[in-house]
Amino acid sequence: MANEVIVVGGGIAGLSCAWRLSRQGFQVEVLEAQEELGGNVRSEVRGGFLMERGPHTFMRSADDIFVLAKELGIEGEILGSRPEAEARFIVRKQRLCAVPSGPWSFLTTRLLSARGKIKLVGEPLRTQRGKPDDSAEQFFSRRFGPEGARVLAGAFISGVYAGDARTLSAPAAFPLFWRFEQESGGMLRGGLAHRKKMKALRAAQGLSLDLRPKGLSSFRQGLGQLIDALGAQLGDRCRTRCAVRGIGREGGRFVVKTDQGERRAEHLVLAVPPPEARAALQGLNPALADLLGRIPMAPVAVVYLGYDRRLPSVPDGFGFLAPRDEGVRALGVLFPSRLFDGRAPGAGDLLTAYVGGVQDPVALQLDDASLSRIVTNDLAKLLGLSTAQVFVRVLRHPTAIPQFTLGHLERFQKIQSLVREIPGLFLAGNYLRGVGMKDAVGSGFEAAMNVTQHRQTRTSAS
Repeated sequence: MANEVIVVGGGIAGLSCAWRLSRQGFQVEVLEAQEELGGNVRSEVRGGFLMERGPHTFMRSADDIFVLAKELGIEGEILGSRPEAEARFIVRKQRLCAVPSGPWSFLTTRLLSARGKIKLVGEPLRTQRGKPDDSAEQFFSRRFGPEGARVLAGAFISGVYAGDARTLSAPAAFPLFWRFEQESGGMLRGGLAHRKKMKALRAAQGLSLDLRPKGLSSFRQGLGQLIDALGAQLGDRCRTRCAVRGIGREGGRFVVKTDQGERRAEHLVLAVPPPEARAALQGLNPALADLLGRIPMAPVAVVYLGYDRRLPSVPDGFGFLAPRDEGVRALGVLFPSRLFDGRAPGAGDLLTAYVGGVQDPVALQLDDASLSRIVTNDLAKLLGLSTAQVFVRVLRHPTAIPQFTLGHLERFQKIQSLVREIPGLFLAGNYLRGVGMKDAVGSGFEAAMNVTQHRQTRTSAS
């Protein structure tokens, strides 16, 4: 079967790419190994509880997601979070402490000691720039002080990367924060300058944050609604249960061997995680495959706990994150039924916990009962919660989150160089420049743009 473009991977990155290409008239086919599209961006309803397989929300600044929703005609389905969801919590000395939202709450918070607060307040006065080989631990210690780095940045790293601040590369894992320091000498000054720049850029592009819900966003039927809309629009261009067994090249075209036969195309977009990308490219370019295989992935187990009543001991808010060494094994717990309407039946509650990560990989080897017990023990310790669940579900993601470890930028440059040596090959996914859902969508859009430019270049040359 011949196509102009084959997209390997039916996650959000691959689908976003295929959608953009199809709108431009490309003959495109998406090959997905699993039974369903979406990868980790999927929503599931069981017993009235709406569960997210991976991410739960996106921010007002996620321009590509808002643009994609508008293109698909589901912009009106975007759901803003409840106002009380603005509250965030961090575990400190085995209790939940609210993240300060203003000067008074900062002064009275128990998150940091007096010395830690002084260090944090002095951040704008420290103008030292870091070195490209700085770890996240070095970067945040320089900006926030040792205590602020361990507690505040540590919680953030647990929630975003499930990683280790000692091994994450500061410029690769936190490029925006790194740029703040490099360009403006500090986080506060850099953040203010960036906000002004983005406001002007959005105005020039006709994008307005004022038209978007305040706080965080999802869709009425969960983030999977975005996947469903993409799948419906792409229709029979998508092939599920179609695992790729090898990629070759003949006569300037890619030859893709799959469970459903052989495919050929002028352009190939590889939109799968690093382990799958490595396996697919092994026969085409072993050096490129090896580099992709060197990108570590954090293992994460997700534990869903459903309750038939509202839990009075659970505070209203987004949820809590737990820095390591705080006596809590869970990386964090979200409160989805406090975030959005329609996440739990009636007056029930839904909690979603994350266990494992780079520093606790053995957690995924535990059975479901042991993992749910870890979470309920943490909740009993932190909240005094003893209410029995009416619903428990456990999912395991052995390769959940890419880790931008020290040397990632150099590896990425080598990857780009090797990709350029294979005309018509492009990469997409959240392991390239950012691990968020918005980054995955953005990478899909970028891959589509690169395919278009490549075809134009070939057309002009002929």
